[in-house]
Amino acid sequence: MRPAAPTTASGPRAVSNPMFDPFWARVNEAGITVVAHAGDSGYSSNGYAVDGFGATFSGGYGPSVKAFHIERAAYDFLITLSFDKLFERFPNLRIASVENGSEFLPDLVRKLRSYNGRMPGYFKQDPLELFRQHVWINPFWEDNPVEIAQIVGADRVLFGSDWPHIEGMPQPLDYLSELTGFSDTDRLLIMRDNVRGLTKLAA
Repeated sequence: MRPAAPTTASGPRAVSNPMFDPFWARVNEAGITVVAHAGDSGYSSNGYAVDGFGATFSGGYGPSVKAFHIERAAYDFLITLSFDKLFERFPNLRIASVENGSEFLPDLVRKLRSYNGRMPGYFKQDPLELFRQHVWINPFWEDNPVEIAQIVGADRVLFGSDWPHIEGMPQPLDYLSELTGFSDTDRLLIMRDNVRGLTKLAA
């Protein structure tokens, strides 16, 4: 799914809104993995760029604030799952963030810790620990995998090879050079076993 709030008859609602609990109950029971994949999440650049994923040749190719929408959408999507206590309601959920990068993770962690401290009693369980249990992250190749593993654990980092998409590399195994600080066991987790564990391939 897109990391976005679905449009309902009552307007946009977060996917963790209780109105969607029948969906999450079925996912929780089935044990399937829900993938939040980069897409047009409906964010506006407020005039700083042409919105949407439609092709445009005006101005040529160059950097744009629109690129920030990908990670901002993933940030909003994932932290709202925690704020709405979705993982407390459905303890078997597995969420994989794919092609959204990971630059948002350090701030997301700070926010979860901050709100857990500011609102004693709101969360029945530590929201950061629940996040680490239920969320897998597929970083961009230029993201720091060591930092990501320190935040969520090496068992929650997913290698992506969907080149020419933005998180991939022309030669996928070149990514091994980014993992020199990891043990052989953790490299295997990141490059293969974490994904296998989220699919029927694990069987």
